[in-house]
Amino acid sequence: MEILRTENLGKRFGEKWVLNDVNLEFYEGEITIISGPNGSGKTTFIKSILGLVVPSKGRILFKGKDVAGESEYKRYLGYMPQIPKFPENLTPKEIFSLMREIYGKDRIEDPQRYIEEFSLRDFWDKPVGTLSGGTRQKMSASLCLSVKAHVYFLDEPNASLDPKSSVVLKEEILRKKSEGASVVIITHIISSFEDIADRLIYFLEGRVKFVGEIESLKHITGENDLERAIARMEDVEDL
Repeated sequence: MEILRTENLGKRFGEKWVLNDVNLEFYEGEITIISGPNGSGKTTFIKSILGLVVPSKGRILFKGKDVAGESEYKRYLGYMPQIPKFPENLTPKEIFSLMREIYGKDRIEDPQRYIEEFSLRDFWDKPVGTLSGGTRQKMSASLCLSVKAHVYFLDEPNASLDPKSSVVLKEEILRKKSEGASVVIITHIISSFEDIADRLIYFLEGRVKFVGEIESLKHITGENDLERAIARMEDVEDL
């Protein structure tokens, strides 16, 4: 079942359209990778859905309802930013408490699962300012996944994660999929999630260049290697 849809979505900064006529759908129980070069529009696209950027044209529909002027739908979105920024003086425990206040207690899972899975117990009561980059990343993943969301957006989620935590993250993503959520992973390192992704969306110059299964992209480009297939995308006119 469709959860999220964009219709002719576009964003203009000055005279430049950084996002133009993007029509995409996201479904229950689906893992989607979004990729593309820097400046291709993927970040603007995600921020438009999250309500951090106001589109210049088009519509965003959540479960069939236009979200323009609405905020309630955001309680059903989980977001893991590429570079997490937390109040340096607060502890992870205090930040989770704030999350409950923002989303509502009914929308946040008990954090104990993530404390154990990501080995955060020793850092639970320590100020964020004392934590390493990798620990902050694990905390960010825990905050995002603890939301009882219908759609999760994870921006370069593997950055700074150790191998064990990367495996835990993939297992948690698959768990969210099995529960019926749509998981959207924004990343340049597609191969890190190639084995669990249902499809790939590739942005180029503010537009969607490709939507489909990764194996389909390999077939179209004539490449067996994913990185080579992506490198050839700009040379293929019709994808």
